Amino acid sequence: MRGQQEYRRRRAAAREVSSSDGYPIDELKRTGFMALHPSRALVDEVVATSRQRLEEAAALPQRGNKPFFSQLLGAADLKVDSPFMRFALDERLLASVARYLGCLPFLQSIDLLYSKPLGNSPMASQLWHRDRRDLAIIKVFLYATDVEMEHGPLTMLPLDQSRRVPEYLTHYLGDEQLARYTDLQTAVPLTGPAGTTYMVDTENCYHLGSRCQKPRLAYVVYFDSGFGFRDRERTWSPQDGGARLSEFQRYALGLA
Repeated sequence: MRGQQEYRRRRAAAREVSSSDGYPIDELKRTGFMALHPSRALVDEVVATSRQRLEEAAALPQRGNKPFFSQLLGAADLKVDSPFMRFALDERLLASVARYLGCLPFLQSIDLLYSKPLGNSPMASQLWHRDRRDLAIIKVFLYATDVEMEHGPLTMLPLDQSRRVPEYLTHYLGDEQLARYTDLQTAVPLTGPAGTTYMVDTENCYHLGSRCQKPRLAYVVYFDSGFGFRDRERTWSPQDGGARLSEFQRYALGLA
């Protein structure tokens, strides 16, 4: 394992995090997902800036192998003082993730994902799957637009149902495949007006999203232990405001 000493420090530090430092996570532990209620002012700022990025977008390039996704953030959006980074590095949020994961989290990525309808059969992450990069993963979804069923909401299969699915199956599963092992009627579409925020365990819970008939704009923060099965997705190099980071935030950026 890379960085065993750092990993042990992250786990030891997480044990010192008090429940009063973060959000209550009982529902997250029970179901694998929960609504989150961060600072309204910061949520409103993320929503407004997200919509501005969409308005300013000269093009909507495909993200990876997912033609239904476009990523709208650039390097300038990931400076420490940007609303996108300030939300991801909020100490109350980091404390909540640390308590759930059992280690101080590493910030793998921040995305602003524009989902667009293609009229295609479900593919890639529009199918049921679990994220497998690490054994400890939390994602935070903040909707920058209203999201109802026609907008292809993130849809979560609760922990107890997800655990019924055998480990040997392929990564992506269709509805009929998954229904052989679990009750899809228990799946929960995470809908809500702009600003609605969810914290979700995408490693342990089967989930899908972006089966949309109308576009969706979602800000997504991805945390894990930083010591998964692949190298970290990026190396953070704080530019503006880096000197003001707390130790907790420096751990999140892999700088501690």
